[in-house]
Amino acid sequence: MGSWFKRFFSEAGHNVLISGRKTELTYKDVAKKCDVVILSVPIDAAISIAEEIGPLMSQNQLLTDFCSLKESILNSMLSSTSAQVTGTHPLFGPFTDSIKGQNIILCHGRGTEWRKWLEDEFTKKGAVVTHMDSATHDKNMAVVQGLTHLLTICLGRTLQKLNMSPSDAVLYSTPVFRLKIDLMARLFAQDPGLYANLINKNTHVENAVDTFLSAMDEARKCLSSGQDENAISFMENIRDFFGDYCQDGLEESNKTLNALYKANKHESKRFQKEIKDRLG
Repeated sequence: MGSWFKRFFSEAGHNVLISGRKTELTYKDVAKKCDVVILSVPIDAAISIAEEIGPLMSQNQLLTDFCSLKESILNSMLSSTSAQVTGTHPLFGPFTDSIKGQNIILCHGRGTEWRKWLEDEFTKKGAVVTHMDSATHDKNMAVVQGLTHLLTICLGRTLQKLNMSPSDAVLYSTPVFRLKIDLMARLFAQDPGLYANLINKNTHVENAVDTFLSAMDEARKCLSSGQDENAISFMENIRDFFGDYCQDGLEESNKTLNALYKANKHESKRFQKEIKDRLG
């Protein structure tokens, strides 16, 4: 994400300096030279760096971060520096082509001048910026990231225990299940430490998991009882909660699944052509 936003801010006309474990430029150098310092590292490292460079920064600078959790890092930045402080969470990954339409959360810490500048940098390129306090952010991320990734990991483990290999499963998958397989593979193709931290470092995940397990128990009783009335009533109750978003979600997911189908169809034709060319 650091590399992604280096390109983003550079293309916006800003001079961007990078400091890391393998650069000659140190964290302290950056804190002394830059108006805005962004911590784009794992949360434990971000807290450590904030404590190291915070005292070197002035009220005319901004210290911010790109961590996925906000309560601990925001408190660390506020207690470590007199600089302006904002927590920033881009809700997308480094494989994203454009910031347009992407969600970004800003958590207020101290000062408004640089926070307004940061928001403007994002919104003028089409990002959707939402302001949120750090506690609410982390509670929401317990579901959006923690619980979601836990369910993906558990579904992958289920396939493993059932000995259902992904390469076989795609041959008899529906479009929805094919998308789920791809999302499982996507998670395991990346850094497992990242996902472990999103689950075990968010103190609100345990409550989200308990709530899910309670819902799972309800669903299992209603849907496995053999009584259709109970099953339908259970799902209609949830549908009422979703309201108009049911239709919106149907239309949006159809676009996603159609795009996936077209991509797979194109890839299949390309593969068939390669085989045909090889065979002469």
